[in-house]
Amino acid sequence: MGANMIVWILFIAALCFLGFFFRKRVKEMQTKRKEAMMEYEVKKEKYSYLKPGTLDSCPRDDVTAAALFHCMRKENDDFDHYFENMNDSEKTVYGIYMVSSSLEGKNASLHSFFLSPASQPYVPMIVDIFEKVGAHEIADLMKAARRFAEIIENDEDDNEDDPEMGDYSRYNFSDFTNEFVTLVSTTNLPEKLTQFVLEHKEDFYDTDIPEEIHEGDESDEERVSDEV
Repeated sequence: MGANMIVWILFIAALCFLGFFFRKRVKEMQTKRKEAMMEYEVKKEKYSYLKPGTLDSCPRDDVTAAALFHCMRKENDDFDHYFENMNDSEKTVYGIYMVSSSLEGKNASLHSFFLSPASQPYVPMIVDIFEKVGAHEIADLMKAARRFAEIIENDEDDNEDDPEMGDYSRYNFSDFTNEFVTLVSTTNLPEKLTQFVLEHKEDFYDTDIPEEIHEGDESDEERVSDEV
């Protein structure tokens, strides 16, 4: 058998192996994505309405998600008036979510938060929002980013001595975005947010829960009792 034939056989074998590995990898990713979507839907249904005591009994890792699903449900119920119907604690959690969601997708930028009409109610209060959860470094960053957005919108001259820009006077929105992502991790924002929700848990409980939700909870409890 010639050397060229051996090379081609090895090449084809390698392609077959890579093809098998790739298909297996894709299938695993699809399975994980499906599982993640199912878990999302389960939690969304479970936490859309929060009965008093729910945040005490749910896993700590679910606390922020529970508060967020509660806020999302309020927005879905009355999009035109949900903001004014939220209390300060709800606005704090949802405001941070609005910032985070602005970084989704390709070419994500923190600038999107300041440009999106949906985010506008949160822009004036965004610095205070991060201060409330104890994320002071991110609050300083957002203060400078908000000022930079104003400079761009109003076509102002960029002044390096602008007091609101502080240490971020030479930043562009790519820098702001990268710094935000870094600070979320290094300052442990998720834990700060979880602690904030637990300290203000009464602000997230629903008092007007549809009857079908109560009936569904009772059915679940009865089923568990029967199984036991």
